[in-house]
Amino acid sequence: MSFLNELRILLIDARIALRDVPGIEDEPVWTRLEQAIRRISEEVMPPPAPSTKTTAQQVALAWQTVCRGIKLSHPPLYDELAKKVMVLLDERELVEPVTELLQLDSQVKQLEASKKAFEARMAELGRKAGEAQQRLDQLYQALAGAAPPVPPGADAQATALLQLEALRAGAHSGGGGGGKRARGGAAAAAAPAIEDPIPTRAVLDAVASGARPFSREQREWSVAECLTLTGWQFTPIELIERGDPWMAQQLLASPNAPT
Repeated sequence: MSFLNELRILLIDARIALRDVPGIEDEPVWTRLEQAIRRISEEVMPPPAPSTKTTAQQVALAWQTVCRGIKLSHPPLYDELAKKVMVLLDERELVEPVTELLQLDSQVKQLEASKKAFEARMAELGRKAGEAQQRLDQLYQALAGAAPPVPPGADAQATALLQLEALRAGAHSGGGGGGKRARGGAAAAAAPAIEDPIPTRAVLDAVASGARPFSREQREWSVAECLTLTGWQFTPIELIERGDPWMAQQLLASPNAPT
């Protein structure tokens, strides 16, 4: 086998030396030289025997065998192919085309599923935002009917805060009812005492411990206060769902908690 290898190298050197001779590739001796090199190369480097390898491995071995012949018969073409192969190996990990297409198809399906989930989440958030705005409008209307009028020109939130402040001032002063209370006269005096819509600290402590709930007016006031305390992180519906004890704990923890 070493003799054949040395003979192959000698024939290759002869072919390299004869390549510069004009018209040598058209001569019969050149064809015989190529055939001899190819036959000896097949003896020295026989093709791989059949095995149980995967289709991709068989294709790679077949290309390897063909490239061996190209390296002997067309060295410039072999060098060009080798450079392109090295560029591909440096750029990325090679994957069988069918496998790569299946991977891309799976990624597309995952992106489509994520898009649908995102759209459903946005639709749900839009629905909750609409419900929250509806409840907020109801609170504004309730404040407008219960509190004294405020100067026009402010936005809805600023108006509601002014109305709450007016209710708080009226509750602490014992008056502030304006003409409506004055028109009530003795009937108002004879009416049963109504609980203050602004809960005291004792009421907040009792609600936070679960001993009692807020009254309807106290709950409305607490929702409005918690909207501001939480930076509008929750909607009025979400605050009510968290329960009276949770809102009472937030109010007790605020800097303006009643003493």
